[in-house]
Amino acid sequence: MSITLAGMLVTFSGIAVVLAGLMVIPEEAGPFKYVVIAIGWVFIIIGIVVRIYGMKMEKKMEQLKQKK
Repeated sequence: MSITLAGMLVTFSGIAVVLAGLMVIPEEAGPFKYVVIAIGWVFIIIGIVVRIYGMKMEKKMEQLKQKK
């Protein structure tokens, strides 16, 4: 599994957690709902960072292959 794909999976899981927090958890849950949504956003941001890092690494490897 490439790093870019792993980042995408982490992002999608974060989106799923946010959607679950918005749609599944009832309003009466109080602050727990906001905690779940915040955790989902953390997963989304981490996934984006991992994807960008993976794309930069793949680009660097392509450039090294072209030099040879």
